[in-house]
Amino acid sequence: MTHQPISSFYEAQTGEFIIEVEELLKLFESLTRVDIQRTGRPLWVVSKTWKEMFLC
Repeated sequence: MTHQPISSFYEAQTGEFIIEVEELLKLFESLTRVDIQRTGRPLWVVSKTWKEMFLC
């Protein structure tokens, strides 16, 4: 069985990963803005809450 070199696998995946992370950050920012608008809480409170819920 023939295998691709491992370095080419990582190069292809890195670009896709960066794009996906950028999209997730945009989504996180959008959801944070919506939460601020709907609850009236300050940015630091909303950011802390979201980070505790999703980044633990």
